[in-house]
Amino acid sequence: MAIPDTLAARLIQTVTENDLSGSFAMLGRQRWVGKRRGRSAALLDHALETHLPGVAAEDLANPDNHFAETFFHALGFSSVDSIDFSDFEQASIIQDLSGTLPDALVEKFDVIYDGGTCEHIFDLPTAYRNLNKMLKPGGVLIGHSPCNNWVNHSFYQISPEMVYGFWEKTLGYEVLRCNLQPFLPVYAYKVITTTNPNVTGKRPRLPDTLPDGGIILDYAVRKPKSGANSADKVYQTDYMNRWENAKSDDDDGSD
Repeated sequence: MAIPDTLAARLIQTVTENDLSGSFAMLGRQRWVGKRRGRSAALLDHALETHLPGVAAEDLANPDNHFAETFFHALGFSSVDSIDFSDFEQASIIQDLSGTLPDALVEKFDVIYDGGTCEHIFDLPTAYRNLNKMLKPGGVLIGHSPCNNWVNHSFYQISPEMVYGFWEKTLGYEVLRCNLQPFLPVYAYKVITTTNPNVTGKRPRLPDTLPDGGIILDYAVRKPKSGANSADKVYQTDYMNRWENAKSDDDDGSD
C-alpha cells in the first residue's frame, strides 16, 4: 500500500475540508510515494499550498524510512497507528481484520484510512464490520480502493454501490465523499461522480466514460454519533425497491 501524489491530494482535501483530527489508524503501514510527474504532481502542490501552506511534498516522508506517519501527523492527527495482519513492516498494531476484534480496539479511532487493504481480505464483510466497531461515534472512514481495471490485484474491486448500499443504507453512515479517481497522473484532475441509489432507487450511474488505466474509489463516510445501525443483512438498493414494489402490488388485493 502506498500514497502517491493524486491520492495524497485527495486525502488532504478530505481531512481539511471536514476538519478531521484526533486518533488515526491506517490499514497496513502505508508507504509515502508523493510526487510522480505532470498533472498529478501539480495537483499535490496545489493541495499543499491551499490547505498546508509552507509544507513541501519532499518533507512528508518519515525521515528514517519511506512510510507515511510523518504525512498523517502533518495533517494534524494527534496519534498515528498502523494496523496489519503481519509485523513484516513493523505496524504498531498486529490484528487480523477478519478475526475477532479485541475490546482494546473498539471505538478507539477518530479516523481510519483504508488505502488499499480491505480488498485483499477474503472475508470482506467481517473486515468492514470491524472497521465500524473500531471507529468512535462520529468517526470517519476514508477509503482509496481499486474500483476498475485492477483485475488480479486482489480478491475484490470495490464499487460505489458498497459505499451507498453498505455504509450509508445499511449502517446509516453519512457519505462525505464518493468519487471515482483515475490513477494515471495524466488524469489526476478528472474526478467522476455517480448517482446515489438511495436517492434514485437505481444502481449508481456514470455521467461519462471512464478513462484508461486503473480507477480508484475515493470515498469518506462518517459514523453516526448515536452509533451505527446493527442490521445483519445487506442488499442492493435497486433490488430492495423491486421487492418492495412487488409486495405493494400484492397488497393491492387485485386478483
